[in-house]
Amino acid sequence: MTRYEHTQTGHVIIWSLLVVAVLVAIKATFKLGPHRELLLVGTVLLIALPLFYKLTITSDDEILRASLGVGVIQKRVPISHIAVCEPVHIRWWSS
Repeated sequence: MTRYEHTQTGHVIIWSLLVVAVLVAIKATFKLGPHRELLLVGTVLLIALPLFYKLTITSDDEILRASLGVGVIQKRVPISHIAVCEPVHIRWWSS
């Protein structure tokens, strides 16, 4: 078996963080009231960003590995434990 690797980027979390950052900057610049809620959401997104911004799937002769973000969260499955697999079509709005 040849080595396989594919990475899918999480555009939703990246763009969400950008939108929250812009909203916080606008509210802070024009002093449009408290922006604690936006700061809280931004902080959560900032923490989640390195953990979930991408999904990488790698496979070799022995192991199938799924890794999220910088690799703190990952799952390894021996190829011998996989009974069946089949290709699926992922819609454009999911990528």
